[in-house]
Amino acid sequence: MSDLAPDMEDVRDIAAGWFARRRSGAFSGRDQAELDAWLDADAEHAEAYAAVERAWGGAGAVRADPRVMARRQALLKARGRRAFTIRALAASLAVAVLGGGVAGIQVLTGPKPLATQAFRTAVGQRATVTLPDGSVVTLNTDTVVRTRADHDRRLVYLEKGQAFFKVAHDRHHPFVVAAAGRTVTALGTAFDVRVDHGALRVVLVEGKVRVETPAASAAPAVQKAAPQSPATRAQPGQATEMVAGSELVAPDDADWRLTRADVVRETSWTRGQIIFDNQPLGAVVDELNRYSDQKMVVSGAKLAAQPISGTFKPGDLHGFAVALENYHLARVETETEGEVRIVSY
Repeated sequence: MSDLAPDMEDVRDIAAGWFARRRSGAFSGRDQAELDAWLDADAEHAEAYAAVERAWGGAGAVRADPRVMARRQALLKARGRRAFTIRALAASLAVAVLGGGVAGIQVLTGPKPLATQAFRTAVGQRATVTLPDGSVVTLNTDTVVRTRADHDRRLVYLEKGQAFFKVAHDRHHPFVVAAAGRTVTALGTAFDVRVDHGALRVVLVEGKVRVETPAASAAPAVQKAAPQSPATRAQPGQATEMVAGSELVAPDDADWRLTRADVVRETSWTRGQIIFDNQPLGAVVDELNRYSDQKMVVSGAKLAAQPISGTFKPGDLHGFAVALENYHLARVETETEGEVRIVSY
């Protein structure tokens, strides 16, 4: 079957052709020997052929479809015709068995569920996009996310900002988010990823994910953490597996801290809120400033250390300042188009 040489067609297309020809009945001992040699030549060949077999196994009653049977008969009659005719019939049979259309073609040729695209939000903006594989990504303020077509994985790059990923399940094609020099790998789950000045933070809402550095593949140890663990440190080159309800903060490769997360609070931004619980005013202001071109400035270390709690709307610095005044925590000293300065009462 030299007309299906690897340098002429995609490996999975070749596998589909072999499978369809074998099922047609027009398959000699010589053909079997050639198939065996092709399968033994490369592990990728065997994997591709196994994928086609699995697809056939899941096709069920479609095999008895009159159109499928007609294609099989045509393939039988095509014995001895020009090679491209056999190849075309084999491909059409394989697609018909899998239900036809784009979905069938993707199963055989190796799905490329994500296109090469870019998504971005401006300061104060939030946006939700549905990717071609069915995964949903919510972008927070001032965020850039890129996706890339790939044969075996669903690749996403969080270049800056924060995004919440609700991943469509696909055990054959891991969903990989690259951010701040690390990768977060999932099959079907929901998690939040944030990049802030080179530091990485991951909050896992459901499922499991694996976080690693590029050198992690060479490390023998894998740390598995339960949400109740008080803290875990990962050394450079190691990987950490997270479970639902945990949060990973990695300011650098030498210091990874894995703790229990308040998932409701950490993902409140996806619902248009930001929740603070007994946090320093200075840290609260820094977080709110992410959502506005106008920045708030806290005067004095004592005021910045004042703990506050509450639920606020992202980008609404005026409303936040009014709340501070109502509770007699601080007042607005000056306000310009670009800055709101608050001081103690």
